Amino acid sequence: MVRIPVSTALTLEFEQSSPYGPDDPYVSGVLVRAVGEHLRVEQQVIGTGGLSAFLYGLYGEFRGWAGERTWQSLEDELRVAARHDGHVHLRWEVTNRPYGDDSWSFSTTTHHGAGEDVRRLADAFRDLLDTST
Repeated sequence: MVRIPVSTALTLEFEQSSPYGPDDPYVSGVLVRAVGEHLRVEQQVIGTGGLSAFLYGLYGEFRGWAGERTWQSLEDELRVAARHDGHVHLRWEVTNRPYGDDSWSFSTTTHHGAGEDVRRLADAFRDLLDTST
């Protein structure tokens, strides 16, 4: 599990899951939770390939970049937008039924040191998402 503290009252949690059951070796996912004192949001995310590579890319450019860099899951249930101003700011947006009339979304921003903090986050997601072991 990967836990990212947002504040003293809110934490993002990412847990590996098998959305179509343990017998399906082809589709893996992540259960994303935002957990706080008065809040609990949970969403299954499918198609998280490339997330750790995206984070490693941010680490590789620790000196900074212009504008915003983004990554999204296969079915758009999770988006990550990154900005750099000496620190890395990651906006995590979780959406239920992204293309439905009854969709909802939740977003929050986490703040990280531009170097080793981002590398540790990328390592944590690589370890979580690597299903080859």
